[in-house]
Amino acid sequence: MHSNNHPAQNPSRSSFILRHLFLLIGAIAVLAVLYIETQNLTVAGAGAVLLVLAHVVAVVVIAYSGRSILRGVFLRMHGQPITTTHDHSQEHGHSHHHADDLQTEGVTLTWAGLYDLFTRVVFGGQVKKMMQSTVRLANIQAGETALDVGCGTGTLAILAKQTAGPNATLYGTDAAPQMIQRAQEKARAAQVDVNFQAGLVEKIQFADGTFDVVMNSLMFHHLPSLELKQAALAEMYRVLKPGGRLLIVDFEPPKRGLSKTFLTLILGDMTAIDNTIVPPLLQKAGFVNVTMGPTDSKVATYIAGIKPTS
Repeated sequence: MHSNNHPAQNPSRSSFILRHLFLLIGAIAVLAVLYIETQNLTVAGAGAVLLVLAHVVAVVVIAYSGRSILRGVFLRMHGQPITTTHDHSQEHGHSHHHADDLQTEGVTLTWAGLYDLFTRVVFGGQVKKMMQSTVRLANIQAGETALDVGCGTGTLAILAKQTAGPNATLYGTDAAPQMIQRAQEKARAAQVDVNFQAGLVEKIQFADGTFDVVMNSLMFHHLPSLELKQAALAEMYRVLKPGGRLLIVDFEPPKRGLSKTFLTLILGDMTAIDNTIVPPLLQKAGFVNVTMGPTDSKVATYIAGIKPTS
């Protein structure tokens, strides 16, 4: 009897230890970011106490509730679909659009309050480099109108507006009203004029030929099917002016090593992203001069194209 039970317990015990260590690494990473952001040891110390308590609670939950709860948390954080009752009343409260208008096959992130901290913890200083590189590649000029589609919490659109100056017009859209609300709060705090509104990438609520630039960052991989990617590109093409520029910046997974292992634990299937499939989709949508290359960040690649003038 006992000899038959021991082999079954060892994998479970090893799995528990791994999850325990993973949570501890995550807590240390959060503390590091907290200190870097505040440069205040008192704040970091208070954060350490809270994180230790949270770690203990999390370990107990994992020990007694199994992997399903932890997996569910990560799936929700990265916007993976989990079967829930669709609450139309909440959507009406956060958006000027009817709830049905915001239904999408794509993945939406709704945890706006934690998104910026999460990306800093996971990607470190690479997020800032990626955003700055995206703005440089977009090269928005005075007098131009640009759209950040799938804008999330608005970081890219706000930085683009600050860089391009008062004579450039910036819009941002996202399928998650929670993200739009957070983006509006950040724009007000930064005293930056960016028009954020809820909307879908596969059904952009602007007229043909509205924008000089359409851009997005860490969004394209949230469109799971080729059909949805093609529909989104068709819409981006439609709302661009002749000669308008499209810029897609997306996560470039590490190919090997500890960073790949760590990110795979956190991001799951996201580390299987293959950006080489995107340039042919741009060409199929009608874009010309399609290019692909690295950004200033190690974690991102850009794909760009131009809408022909005739």
